[in-house]
Amino acid sequence: MTKARDLANGGFGLVLMKPSSVVNGTDNGKGTVSFSAASTVSLNNVFNSTYDSYRIVFTNIIGSANAFLRLRFRKAAADNSTSAYYSSTGIVTWTGVSASGVSAAAASSAALQQLSTTYGQLSFDVTQPLVRPMISGTGMAAGPEDRSQYFSAFINASDTFDGFTFFPASGTITGQVSVYGYNK
Repeated sequence: MTKARDLANGGFGLVLMKPSSVVNGTDNGKGTVSFSAASTVSLNNVFNSTYDSYRIVFTNIIGSANAFLRLRFRKAAADNSTSAYYSSTGIVTWTGVSASGVSAAAASSAALQQLSTTYGQLSFDVTQPLVRPMISGTGMAAGPEDRSQYFSAFINASDTFDGFTFFPASGTITGQVSVYGYNK
């Protein structure tokens, strides 16, 4: 019987990426990073020339406030915080009503999704992090703020990025994150 890991290493599927270092989180030794009551979390050296696209998956993510989760790309363990991020998000409540949306041009970070104080998850693809990264993804937040969300972003900078930092616009976050490379 062929295992999923054997298939991934043979050129199929997704490969879990292990960061070279993590700031304000703990790697489980395989690449999944846990964080608790963190105001910011950084993963270094998860993007490389082996893959063109990546899937980033957040599970059990809880914010101490209903603030937006934000992202900055990193190079050599330093955030790019220039005003070069463009992002947009849309929020739909479970009743099907559009609750709100945000967009930002020339911001110092990209907006992903609004966090829940009860439970949430999100996943998104990052394409071409070594050229000009673009993000597109979806998420959900459960609890008293039930909603589904979609978002997209890019950084208007031609540079190579090997990692990223995420943080809530206010408060702290708790949860897990894993980064997977798409085999070519």
